[in-house]
Amino acid sequence: MRKIEVPKLIEPWRIICAAQSEPDYSEERYILIYAGENVWDDEFAVIEGGHCSCYGWNDVTWDGVEYGRDELLKLAESKIGDSGWYCRCEQRFWKLVVMALEVS
Repeated sequence: MRKIEVPKLIEPWRIICAAQSEPDYSEERYILIYAGENVWDDEFAVIEGGHCSCYGWNDVTWDGVEYGRDELLKLAESKIGDSGWYCRCEQRFWKLVVMALEVS
């Protein structure tokens, strides 16, 4: 796991899955992408974005973290398990991550 700079442009072939919360004052966005040179590399990145329009901040702030397959699956399992409370959007995203990685 390592923090990465979020790319300004994400090529469509890199996107594996994504989720967004309902439109409200603090929309959350999650994207899982291939971070390697091709889809066979075991490098993935989770990009998280959000904004706080309650203060008039409509610009989305993005953060990215790169993971290997095993650590990503371990993290996903902890996020969808009973170990804590997460928003519906985040739970849905991590369920998509598990489904996507089990297929590939």
